[in-house]
Amino acid sequence: MTEKLVVIGGGAAGMSGASRARRLNPSMQITVYEETKMVSHAPCGIPYYIEGLFSDEGLFMTYTPSFFKEKRNINVVTNFKVTEVDLQDRIIVAENGTDKIKDEYDYLLITTGAKPKKIKQLSFEGNRIFYIHHPAHATELKNKLLPLNKIAIIGGGILGVELAEALVKQNKKVILIQLPNYLLNKLLDEDMGKIITDYISKYVEVKTNERVEDIRNEGTLVITDKNKYEVDGVVISIGVEPNTDLFKDKLELGFAGTIKVNEYMQTSRKGVYAAGDVAEAINIITRKPDWQPFAPVANKMGFVAGSNIAGKAMKFPGVVGTTITKFNDMFIGKVGLTEADAKRFGIKTISSPVIKARTRARYYPGGGDIYVKLIAEEGTLRILGAEIIGYEEVLGRLNTIAAALYKGFTAEDLFFTEMGYLPAITQVWDPVIIATRYLLKAE
Repeated sequence: MTEKLVVIGGGAAGMSGASRARRLNPSMQITVYEETKMVSHAPCGIPYYIEGLFSDEGLFMTYTPSFFKEKRNINVVTNFKVTEVDLQDRIIVAENGTDKIKDEYDYLLITTGAKPKKIKQLSFEGNRIFYIHHPAHATELKNKLLPLNKIAIIGGGILGVELAEALVKQNKKVILIQLPNYLLNKLLDEDMGKIITDYISKYVEVKTNERVEDIRNEGTLVITDKNKYEVDGVVISIGVEPNTDLFKDKLELGFAGTIKVNEYMQTSRKGVYAAGDVAEAINIITRKPDWQPFAPVANKMGFVAGSNIAGKAMKFPGVVGTTITKFNDMFIGKVGLTEADAKRFGIKTISSPVIKARTRARYYPGGGDIYVKLIAEEGTLRILGAEIIGYEEVLGRLNTIAAALYKGFTAEDLFFTEMGYLPAITQVWDPVIIATRYLLKAE
């Protein structure tokens, strides 16, 4: 009898898992249920869509539903939301408002992703209060935001910063309100965070150390513990949380409310797998549960889940938290642990000072400043993490350190890593190596 796989959610992890299972098992029946019209979609592109860098919403999808049906023999059912899951009898129910589908499965892959976090102590509703989540709703959101002139963004994380840039590029006046005392506080320690906060403050009205207490008049009045702001609309961007609504009483949950999985992406129920933003992972550095809701991680999780569902054993080794964003020409990245992260895990650290360098040789025109900070474990000098801000070559350096973290490099290992040199893109002493040298001196 032909086995059947049902996938709930057609995002990165879902389509990666379905595609991998199909490649390894050509005879398996595979059906993906997606609540919206889009699959293999890219929510990270929403700020750039609002900025006006592209206008074709079809570009949010890597592949279309018809591609998966015609080229990969994967049955993709769009605009149907799975509303019921019976793990005992292995049945799901999906609805689109008028029609209902009841489907059986042998294997279930849960890839329901994440959803915008709301300010729990307050219940904000209004025609001018917005959340950003899914590219299927990006056009509607853009059409509502662009007629406005003055917009408040609540939350100075990655999405808040990227949206602030997009709206400034659209000639909007932006007020960015952040409870901590610097932006991107989950990405950077304070010394690095102050650098990027000062930079962004040149373009955006940044308000730190302010708690939002109320939003009134349909989203045109923001009241904090320190000020009142009259605006034309508000975007709430205080992070995301795993979308586990269907499974809270059915599966064991793990870190940050994610679905608990093992290294094979198996849940607490036989035949049921979870991957992507809805699932927990193991942090390679701490060996503790972690959650990294980003597309590259989701794709790999889905790949591993699909492999195991199709019978090819594969383990997901974990995450190191490689993260990068930008504001204008400045790139901001982090990999591994910050000092604050390490402290929460009880790890004693030593850190380099913030290394400021130029991205090119002093005689080569162009380029800009780059800032590097490295964190290592006290005593062993095992590299724990890095934070990098700069105009060029930020991602390449982050990726180098990500590989070092994966393999457990010490400061000496990283110091002797043979990094390339070209005056047009770096200096002969790479700032990462300079930072590593400080770690060696400190010990």
